[in-house]
Amino acid sequence: MSYRLPPLNGLRAFEAAARHLSFTRAADELSVTPGAVSQQVKSLEGVLGITLFRRLPRSLILTEEGEAYLPSITSAFDLISRATEKSAPALRGRKLRLGVAPRLLKPATAAARKLRQAAVGNDAVMLKLTDDLAELLNGKLDMLLRAAGGSHPGLHVDRLVLAGADATPAVLLTFPGLAGCREHRRLIRRLQEAT
Repeated sequence: MSYRLPPLNGLRAFEAAARHLSFTRAADELSVTPGAVSQQVKSLEGVLGITLFRRLPRSLILTEEGEAYLPSITSAFDLISRATEKSAPALRGRKLRLGVAPRLLKPATAAARKLRQAAVGNDAVMLKLTDDLAELLNGKLDMLLRAAGGSHPGLHVDRLVLAGADATPAVLLTFPGLAGCREHRRLIRRLQEAT
């Protein structure tokens, strides 16, 4: 069977931009530039023959067509993610290996306790205290939560601000193929709720 599909990168850009209502935040999530997200969405709109967003000076608004299209695209990505989790032998039956920079968990603050609980209070996640990017790059970790800073080419970056006295900017790093899996989304949600 031959499928009539628009460009998948355009669909990813649309879904992320629609979730954030921002090309900039979508770009951060996808590890590309805001201009690239904008171009991918514009290309998708051209293929579909519809306008998905109203572009305002500092924000986006989904059009009626965009609102109608989004739930199906989100469901399709969720279905692909679930199928991958079921089928990928490397992921099946093992815990997600999360590295967390020790300095993010050390302060005796309510925010640090919540962060520790979010990271550890998940049966599917194995926690290791480390800030070593090499462990992620060498495959010893699936994700690494560390203080923000530096560039991370080739990695998926989720930017977070950890609440507390210093409102620490942090990043959750992972490889693009793992970004968006159910455990990744669940961990992001828990970390956001903890901050």
